[in-house]
Amino acid sequence: MSAYSRGQRGAALIMALVILFILTILGVTAMSTSSLEQKMAGNIQDLTRAFQAAESGVDRILDNTTSFDTSNPTSSNYSFDSGKSGSTTVTPSLIQITPMSQRGSRSSGVTSASTAHINLSSNGVLGNARYTVQQGVTQPAPAQN
Repeated sequence: MSAYSRGQRGAALIMALVILFILTILGVTAMSTSSLEQKMAGNIQDLTRAFQAAESGVDRILDNTTSFDTSNPTSSNYSFDSGKSGSTTVTPSLIQITPMSQRGSRSSGVTSASTAHINLSSNGVLGNARYTVQQGVTQPAPAQN
């Protein structure tokens, strides 16, 4: 055997091991990236559901006309799909009451009704995801003297 062939023994094994090591690192990196992307997609989905729960809470309180009283605003709690699709707490707060004059007698100062301006703060929760929706509404209120 020549000196050249003796020096080449084992070189193919070393090259194969180096290539196998590089492929292993690439595979582990791809799995790690895939796992991270899956977690990010799950977090975005939870945030979207928390937003939808907050919006649904506003819809529910507006559908039920007795849900909030301008003289005594109280929070309302709602759960969707037994909490699997989120829950929400809606808190109304009175901003102001604006008197409305009778038609045709604006200068007389006699008021027959008022308008209550209310802010609805709806906090949707799903797991660790939280989303707050602020909604302004108006509703008729008793006349203010």
